[in-house]
Amino acid sequence: MAGGKAKRLQMDIEKPLIEIDGKTILERTVDVLKDAGINEVFVAVTQTTSKTKSKAKELGLKMVQTPGNGYVQDIQYLMEQFNEFLVVSADLPFLSSELIRNVLTKYKETNLSISVVVPLKDYADMGFTPSVTMNGFVPVGINIVSEGEDYLYVIKGKQTVNINTKKELEMAINERTTETI
Repeated sequence: MAGGKAKRLQMDIEKPLIEIDGKTILERTVDVLKDAGINEVFVAVTQTTSKTKSKAKELGLKMVQTPGNGYVQDIQYLMEQFNEFLVVSADLPFLSSELIRNVLTKYKETNLSISVVVPLKDYADMGFTPSVTMNGFVPVGINIVSEGEDYLYVIKGKQTVNINTKKELEMAINERTTETI
């Protein structure tokens, strides 16, 4: 998912194009997915993300134009196009191929739709305020959408951080520049 307007960041750049340590978040996301064994990557874009569309085209990625009415609404739109699919938001700077492989393994074991979440308390303990919560959890922006019931895949740590605010962006920049990628 790469169609957000980044309103809360108050920046003049589309979130997937934010560079951290010399790579856009979109490039990082695609690299992680390919390393996790995902062979076919589609970038969900909207009318408001023309620069992300250009970058996706430059990277040779397939694109799906969504209405851009919000995360949930765009997933509902994608459900009309695809039977089952993995959704990964292009604003997760600490995303790892290990996490993606683990989520895919859990899907194969359960055959249930999966929402990756972090406990609200853990998220708050990192100093962040979520924009969305569900039953004491914060959705991370990684889902497997299929016909089955929903399974909550709970994770902890900085891999749960998505970039919605300047504080989260600063954390990502500070953390990523101190790590080897």
